[in-house]
Amino acid sequence: MSALIEQVFNLIELQNPIVAIESPLQERQRLLTGIAIECESQQKNCYLWTLEDDQLHQLQINEGELTLQPVGEYQPITAKSRREHYFEILRFWKTTKLEGILILEGIFPWLGDTSDPDFFLTSEWIKSALINLKLYNRNSNKTALLLGPNAHLSFDIAAEIPTVIQQLPTVEEITAYLPQILPIIYSESEIHDLAIAAVGMYIADIEYGIHSVITDNITAVEKLSAYKINLLKRVYNIEFLQPLAIEVGGLELMQESFKKYKRLLTPLAKAYKLKLPKGVLLIGPPGTGKSHSAKACSQRLGVPLIIVEWASFRSYGNLAEFKLKKLLALADRINSIIFYLDDFDKGFAGDDDLSKRLAGILLTWMQERTSDVLVIASANNIEWLPPELTRCGRFDDIFKVDLPNNGERYEIFKIHLARFDYRFRFGDPFTDDEWRRLLKETYRCVGAEIQTIVERAAATTFCEMFPEDVPILNELPPLEITLSALLQSRQLINPLAIREADRIESMRNKASLQGLPSSPVDSSNYSIGDVNIFG
Repeated sequence: MSALIEQVFNLIELQNPIVAIESPLQERQRLLTGIAIECESQQKNCYLWTLEDDQLHQLQINEGELTLQPVGEYQPITAKSRREHYFEILRFWKTTKLEGILILEGIFPWLGDTSDPDFFLTSEWIKSALINLKLYNRNSNKTALLLGPNAHLSFDIAAEIPTVIQQLPTVEEITAYLPQILPIIYSESEIHDLAIAAVGMYIADIEYGIHSVITDNITAVEKLSAYKINLLKRVYNIEFLQPLAIEVGGLELMQESFKKYKRLLTPLAKAYKLKLPKGVLLIGPPGTGKSHSAKACSQRLGVPLIIVEWASFRSYGNLAEFKLKKLLALADRINSIIFYLDDFDKGFAGDDDLSKRLAGILLTWMQERTSDVLVIASANNIEWLPPELTRCGRFDDIFKVDLPNNGERYEIFKIHLARFDYRFRFGDPFTDDEWRRLLKETYRCVGAEIQTIVERAAATTFCEMFPEDVPILNELPPLEITLSALLQSRQLINPLAIREADRIESMRNKASLQGLPSSPVDSSNYSIGDVNIFG
């Protein structure tokens, strides 16, 4: 916060009559207090006007607390017959004898780009009033600070108003602030761990989280992390996951690349100026494990994972670019994280201007960022992606995530069977002939379909064991899934690769032209044998 206020007052010293400040709503109290304290130290008056009540107040600091005193010199227009009457404060500040700093809150929405004719006229009036204000108050002791959570200015006025953006606090800033709100029982190492957990939140959110969820220093980090995950989901509409302990069936070549990425994050690799790839693109048919692979990479690297639905940005309309920039700033601040763009291709299905602008913002960020963020994106239809996204320097590693081969389906079956049948956790109760029959019948099934087959077979087995409700047992009898139960479940689904064979083969062929294989040639015991392509 001190750095932000220093930037603002440096611009004021350079005789800028108007300065824009982008600051989140939850930080408003701290920001206004900081500005009022600095004004007091420089013997400047500080005023606040908000669109909500159209009243002018003077900000004062009394015994360390911020207070607002009404200013009688400003009399708003009571009978507002035109929209411009709501912004009479701009005319007042141009001609009043009052001096100092005037904070104007609620004007930014009128300063962006708009195509609404009615909105446009009011917007142009406000822009003109601001330009006149700037010209009239040049070299005076008056400064207007435009304040709001989204300081987007249209191109015709952006050059006239310098903008200061409040960034998320760094680990160092959080570490310095935490002792002010934590009991003295916390050690330096515990404070540092809390600061790491708090990265990605503003100070106001951190303070609220500390006071609302933390009751002891033993589970403080876990509780603050959980609070942050819920907050990020509400604010950014994302899923934030800590590294998960998951198993992956197959995709060994991709897994080897993930090991390489981990090595590139070490201080030794950085000493050699080696970096992570700018981006990793996973392409292939639905259900082949692209999202699962991103989670596996999170586990392998030991860093959190942000899951973003890329197509969802289109639903934000005019706010889409602002939302994306804020999310990229969040990823940069957290630094060691995987930024996973799910269904990346769907965001470009419309091929409109918004998609191109969003792609431009992402590409610029990927090209210029210096953080250790690993960008992973998944796509089914690579032809929907703009060509500039798939060149080297953007998505450096492109993997084809294909239909699983026999050996991979065997591994996937064992992973899911072990969730229900204890025998698969410690061994393999099926014979080779049974496995070959099962793998033949599930040819062209993807991992998601195999999971469904196993879950349905487990449910069928349970219902056969307990045809009626029974009291809760002290010791549960084992759930043993048979080959026949799995084959029966297989008959209940029609795999996508068979149902939509033409489309899936088109996806596979196009992915083969662009991507590296994720799996080696099948060398398992089940790789040889005639199979029935259509089940």
